Amino acid sequence: MTVKISKFIWDITYSCPLRCGHCYSESGRRSARTLDRATAMRVVDVMLAAQAKNVMFSGGEPMSVRWAVEAMKRLHDAGIEVTVFTTGWSIQDRMAAALADAVSGVAVSIDGADADIHDAVRGRAGAFERGMRALDALHRVKDERRAAGQTCFTLGIDYTLTRPGAKEADLERFVEAAIERFPRLDFIRFGAVVPSGLGAEREFETTGLLTIEELVDLIDVGRRIAARHENGPKITVTDVRYFLPRPGASLVDLDILQIEPDGALRAFPIYEAKVGNVLHEPLDVLWPRAQAWRSDPFVAEQMETVRTMSDWANTSRILDRRYGSPDDQERIARRGLGVQVPA
Repeated sequence: MTVKISKFIWDITYSCPLRCGHCYSESGRRSARTLDRATAMRVVDVMLAAQAKNVMFSGGEPMSVRWAVEAMKRLHDAGIEVTVFTTGWSIQDRMAAALADAVSGVAVSIDGADADIHDAVRGRAGAFERGMRALDALHRVKDERRAAGQTCFTLGIDYTLTRPGAKEADLERFVEAAIERFPRLDFIRFGAVVPSGLGAEREFETTGLLTIEELVDLIDVGRRIAARHENGPKITVTDVRYFLPRPGASLVDLDILQIEPDGALRAFPIYEAKVGNVLHEPLDVLWPRAQAWRSDPFVAEQMETVRTMSDWANTSRILDRRYGSPDDQERIARRGLGVQVPA
C-alpha cells in the first residue's frame, strides 16, 4: 500500500441505545454490522498501513463493542491521535480507566441543558443521567492520573445544537453546571447538526435544523459564555459555514475517509455512497474511486446548489437516494419521506 490518508472516521457499530432524531447513521434502527475481533483488527491494520494521523471512533455507541478499547490502543500505541465519541451510556469506572491508556481524547455527547431537553433530543429516558455519570467516571480517572503524575486523555462535551436545545439561557446554565460538576473538563464544544442521514430528512429540517443565521448568532453567544468562564474549559461554537459545501471548493484531495462498521468505505463522510470495502480491496484501489466520486459532475453540480442549511439537507437527500446501496435505499424508503432524484 502506498496511499497515505491522514484522518479516518470509523463507525464501529450501528448498535445504539438511543434513538436520536438527527442521527446521521440511523443507528439503533438497523443491523449493527459489527465485526468480530479478528476481522476488526484487519481494519486497524489498514489504517496503520495508511500512516493515519487521526482516527475517530464513533457509531452507534462505540463503547458497546467488546474489542473497541483494544483497537483504540493499537492505534494509540502507534502514535496516532485517537478520539472516541460516545453517548456515555456504557461507560463505568473500569472502562473509563481502560481508556486512559488507549485514547488521546474522549468526547461525551450531551445535547440538552437538562434531562428533559437531552432525553427528548436523544429519544431515550435516562440518557442525560447516563451521560453525566459517564463524565463523572472519566473525570475521576483524570483526577487519579493527575495525582499520580500520569498523562490522560483530554475530556470534553460535544453539544449538538438542535432547535430545542439552542436557547442562550439554556446553554449558559448548562456550562455553569458542567464546570461546577467537572472542574477539570478540557472543552465544551457546541456544534450544529450536519444535515446527514435522519438529520437531512424534511421532518427534522422543519423541527430541529437551525438556519445558518441562527448558528452564526450562536457563535457570538458562545463567545459571551466563554468570556464569563475564561478560567474554565475551552468553550467554542463551531462555525458551520466552514463545513458547508462551497462553490468552487474541491473535496477531491481532502484526505479523510469514513469506514462503516463492516469495513465498507464511504466516498465522502456523511453521504451514503460507497466505493468498496477495506477488507476486500486495498486503499490504493479505493481512494481513486473516492476521488472520482467527489469529482463526478453530478455530485459537483449538487454541491454547487448549497447556500443554506435547507439546501444542504436537500443535497444530502438527493445524493443518498441516488448513490446509496440497495440496503440503504430500502432503509431510506422506510422513513416514509421521498425526494425526486434528478436524472
